[in-house]
Amino acid sequence: MVLEIRLSNMFSFRDEVTLDLQAAKIQSKKARELEGNLFSVDGEQLLKSIALFGANASGKSNVIKAVRACVGIVRSSHNYNADTKFDISPFKFEDGADKPSSFYIRFLLDKVEYEYTFSFIHNEITTETLYYYPNGRRSLVFARDESRGTEKKDIYEFKAVIKRPFDVADNTSKRLFTYLVPARWTER
Repeated sequence: MVLEIRLSNMFSFRDEVTLDLQAAKIQSKKARELEGNLFSVDGEQLLKSIALFGANASGKSNVIKAVRACVGIVRSSHNYNADTKFDISPFKFEDGADKPSSFYIRFLLDKVEYEYTFSFIHNEITTETLYYYPNGRRSLVFARDESRGTEKKDIYEFKAVIKRPFDVADNTSKRLFTYLVPARWTER
């Protein structure tokens, strides 16, 4: 279940845009009338649906387009070759074309909260991180920063939750995302 999405330097967005699916703690009469649009997960109130509204050409479609494209490039990265370019254009004005685009998603999976983020330029992933909250405390699963060097041991940081972490790193290039499934973390 998605809790929050943030993106920046994509399509018509230079600055960070946040799509938050958590319900605000508003106690007005109008807010109480909308209680049918809420549900609770571990005591946290979430929205069943949201609406994007704004003037024509204000970027509503680009929010959907960016989220869809980011999910698509993660899911398809294993098919990329040397000539593949990501299907996301950076912000075209100022110096947006020279800066990385970034995507962040916070979600619940099997009652555990996760935060996954990555940034990229043209056809390369520049950073990637995954955190989770196993007992309500934030814990790093892995971090990747391609600017730290050329050796996998310099680029990646893994925590003990992943067995054989450098098997994962050795099978990941600048065009590929680190592919982890929580159940696989404990495989030997």
